Amino acid sequence: MNLKQRAATRRTILAGAASVTALSLALTLSAAGTAQAQVPDTVTIIVPFGAGGGVDTVTRAVADRLAQDLGVTVLVDNRPGASTMIAQTYVMGAPTDGTVLLVGTPSLSTGFALTPEAAVGDPRTLFDTVTPMAQQPYILTAGPALPESVTDVASLLDWARENPGELDLVNSGPLTAPRLAAELMGYMAEVPMVTISYQAGSQGALDVAAGRVHAGINQIVEALPQIEAGNLRPLAVTSLNRSPNYPDLPAVSETLEGFDVASWNGVFAPAGTPDEVLDAYNAAFNRVFQDESLREMFAPAGTEFVGGSREDLATRLDSEIQRWENLAQEVDLAIE
Repeated sequence: MNLKQRAATRRTILAGAASVTALSLALTLSAAGTAQAQVPDTVTIIVPFGAGGGVDTVTRAVADRLAQDLGVTVLVDNRPGASTMIAQTYVMGAPTDGTVLLVGTPSLSTGFALTPEAAVGDPRTLFDTVTPMAQQPYILTAGPALPESVTDVASLLDWARENPGELDLVNSGPLTAPRLAAELMGYMAEVPMVTISYQAGSQGALDVAAGRVHAGINQIVEALPQIEAGNLRPLAVTSLNRSPNYPDLPAVSETLEGFDVASWNGVFAPAGTPDEVLDAYNAAFNRVFQDESLREMFAPAGTEFVGGSREDLATRLDSEIQRWENLAQEVDLAIE
């Protein structure tokens, strides 16, 4: 592939990230009474992970406030397993009356984009979008296996260029966004890296801190204990812009223009749910996301409640699927 073709491909891959950054944050703030009239008396929110994890904790806090806002009963049901496909399958077969909602994560896009034959189907047609919920950047860290001079993305890439093929970059699994962030970084920088997938991101962070591997891309909560202990050096966040919760930490995009990979949550409903129900939920969720106590509760983990329109979430899902499909055509992701 010549340089012109490579540049065109890179622009195509980054188009998805650019479209995500154009999300409209105009909130649909209809009256609470109108919203309540459109939603059922009891709603169950399906979480595709086990109880006590990050997504579950955020969802339960949101659910409590949603119940208060609408004056209805809101339940949270954990259905983990099969890379979120157990939860997806359950919601696919649920009634289309607003009684069942799904918390979607990057697994919706990565699973279908990279292993469509194993996915339950195209999430863009299986589910209706309700609202973006929250997002948090991943964090890029370096450990004692790298020289102390590696303090940011530029110096990390310089070391990798000086030591081609030697940089180990750990992540939390072959189909996860941190793995794809690592691959995208190497592709955009045109620097060979060795990506190592762990079953648990926290174990990867421990290995970086112990000097067994060079660097890692993790959820902030996974790396934070080792950062606070002085065993990991934070280099950058992976979102397009700096995190409002960690404003002194640069974004990878300040070195690799357009780089944007973040953990996100969105609320979905079974395809065919009436628009008036979806709109009522959208308005109610967006009111909840303005709760300052909610924002403060999750700020230390880097979580930002974004909210927005139904179309914003649809745009994010579609652009990420396209971005990872394009990356898979250029990089051997070795998905097993």
